[in-house]
Amino acid sequence: MSRIEGWFRKEYGKFKKKRWYSQLLDLLFVVLLIMLIIPSTRQEVMTYASRVRMYLTPVEENEQKQELKGKSTVLFQDAAGKQHRIGEYLDKPLFINYWATWCPPCRAEMPTLEKLYQQYGQDIHFLFISSQPMGKQQDFLKQYDYDMPVYQLASRPGGSFAYSALPTSLIINRDNRIILRKEGAVNWQSESVREIFDRLARK
Repeated sequence: MSRIEGWFRKEYGKFKKKRWYSQLLDLLFVVLLIMLIIPSTRQEVMTYASRVRMYLTPVEENEQKQELKGKSTVLFQDAAGKQHRIGEYLDKPLFINYWATWCPPCRAEMPTLEKLYQQYGQDIHFLFISSQPMGKQQDFLKQYDYDMPVYQLASRPGGSFAYSALPTSLIINRDNRIILRKEGAVNWQSESVREIFDRLARK
């Protein structure tokens, strides 16, 4: 015990000799470390970090538009338990977002996605798809007062619709070609995003 006590005294002595701003940085680091250790605050810290990072992520259309493959592999159901396929939503431009409630980058981009849906939901189909149970998704929406349409996966998407990271987002135009595919959190309220959606909504 005396050995541990001696170590703490030695470290505290070093700490006292530091300048005030170095002491402040040390304290902030310790607080951050504690927050990361505690499960209830760890997710919030990681969500905030993802939010900072997403504002630095550029969004640009693909130079070559990709043809859709694997449409028949995507089966999902709504809150009422009714099953749907991608083909039902290709009469208009389509935005797909694969997400999960436990995913910090997903949580980080959700406020900007909610605004995007409110702005363009009349002209563009939006599908927020998760492998999580519908009840868990609905609880999340209620907690943050989101109104976006969520669906539960009933099959593993393949072809153009396959994904390996969360979140993954796809934008499909009226010609049924993928004009954007993005992995990771994105600021869906950026000027470049609004330009893409304005153009899709006009056609």
